[in-house]
Amino acid sequence: MSWQDIGITVITILFSVMLLPQLRDVVSRGIVLNFFSALFTAILSTLMCLIFATLELWLSVVGQSLVAAVWMALAYFSVKNVRDTVYPERTLWFVAGDFFAVWAMGVIFLASKGVRRIFSRNQPD
Repeated sequence: MSWQDIGITVITILFSVMLLPQLRDVVSRGIVLNFFSALFTAILSTLMCLIFATLELWLSVVGQSLVAAVWMALAYFSVKNVRDTVYPERTLWFVAGDFFAVWAMGVIFLASKGVRRIFSRNQPD
């Protein structure tokens, strides 16, 4: 066990503890977070767990796993809250797919706007 392992563990556990009020709001008050931000943060936190495991930083794996679990719970309950209020007869997969479609349209819109700016700058006056 190295000092780096202990340091990373303390920081990641503090990250997960700081997320607990947000998790309480999502679970008990029906607050909705951005699903993709929460989901991708959970996925990236899980990848960090794998990286820590390859470095044999086992305490860090535990701490980062807590962070990943809290972010995954935030993503799950956010989608569940939207489903319960807006689409009560639909499945969670439908709501997640709807979120994905809106996100994809937003990305396409921003990308097309950026491409238009690039080409409009290159136009001769």
